[in-house]
Amino acid sequence: MKTFNLSDIDLTKYLFFTGKGGVGKTTISTNVAFDLTQRGYKVLLVDADPQLSVLSWADIRETPLPFSVMGMPKTAMKEELPKMKINGNFDFIVIDGAPRMTDLARAAIISSDFIIMPMQPSGYDLWATNELIQMVEEAKIYKSNLITAVVLNRVVGNTILAREMTKNMQENNWQFFDTNIHQRQLYSLAATQGLTVFDVDSKSESAKEISKFTDELLKVIKS
Repeated sequence: MKTFNLSDIDLTKYLFFTGKGGVGKTTISTNVAFDLTQRGYKVLLVDADPQLSVLSWADIRETPLPFSVMGMPKTAMKEELPKMKINGNFDFIVIDGAPRMTDLARAAIISSDFIIMPMQPSGYDLWATNELIQMVEEAKIYKSNLITAVVLNRVVGNTILAREMTKNMQENNWQFFDTNIHQRQLYSLAATQGLTVFDVDSKSESAKEISKFTDELLKVIKS
């Protein structure tokens, strides 16, 4: 299955998770940031959502995080993030984005190299993602090497709907991850404690699929 064509990209540093509300952006971004850190990368996780879900998650955590977290729900991020990357010597800056298409989302898009769109296998998410993709296409006028990809999240088993969504993405020439993130209680359990699935059970199916997703992400970035 053809998923990406990134021959013109040497290395992506800014990963922006965005999409409509309730698709699991924060859950995926916190777990991926943790997994990248486990692999030896220095990571900054930026909360660019006015609801500050990442900061709320970090506040209830009882043990120190292995990566840096900061809130930046403002359009000035496109000027500030490059400075922070240099000053902090970060390998990756992961941005947890706002759920609506606003000036803040546009600023995050322009700041990013790789836009990752979690999407639940439903028609409602498909329509909302169409709006985002239109905005991304507009941004490519100014940043031609911007990469976008969809990851199906909260998939229940091997459902017909998930297969139909994948078929739809193929027919519309969307780039997408082969890895699906499934609906699992461990994600919610970990999040309510300010933890990741790796903290709770590093050998769980949840941890395995996040690792698989990170493997695919890194493979794309380094290809």
